[in-house]
Amino acid sequence: MNLEEFKLNDPGAEKQMKIPPKEIAKKVSVHSSTSIEELEKYLNQSYNFNSKLIEGNFESKILFFFGKCHKLDQKILDNKSGELFDKMLSSIKLKRANICLASYIPRGLENLYDDEGFLTQIQIVNYKLIEIINPKYLIIMSNYCIKMLLATDLSSMSLRGKWFDFNTPNDTTPKKCRVLYEPEILVNNPELKKDAWEDLKEIQKQLGG
Repeated sequence: MNLEEFKLNDPGAEKQMKIPPKEIAKKVSVHSSTSIEELEKYLNQSYNFNSKLIEGNFESKILFFFGKCHKLDQKILDNKSGELFDKMLSSIKLKRANICLASYIPRGLENLYDDEGFLTQIQIVNYKLIEIINPKYLIIMSNYCIKMLLATDLSSMSLRGKWFDFNTPNDTTPKKCRVLYEPEILVNNPELKKDAWEDLKEIQKQLGG
């Protein structure tokens, strides 16, 4: 009996052969992603992301896009800013459960906001997120979000007060877009609340409220 025959007849070797190889997790691509869950999986694989990209109702026809959360925030727009945001929604008969809310820098990855490699990837992720959700209305809050999403240095003060079309590089259906003061600006500058109220009324009018 040669050595190879001995190996084939060795009970221990046969038992070893029956152990299936460990399954290797499939790497997710942003470009091929067709769901929010796949985008979250990509961020988890690449940046150990363990939160959610959106809050509220992903089937809503209106998407509010914020800039970046504070490190200890428990939700997108929290604490005083969150309380004011809830009041702003309530004033036009909305609540968080009725809208879709996202943050350009996903909550939990705030420490990467100045990482150039991450910023390149998250821009692609956010464009893909908008394409997947496909809202009819896109409401952009915060100067940071304006700069990163619209690629302009214009401020919310310059852009608010009017509707304009926005579409991602791969999206042929423009979204009706409007800039709204972020709640933190309104907390620190109460005199701007009058303008914010006019913008909210225009949003309500578009939604048919």
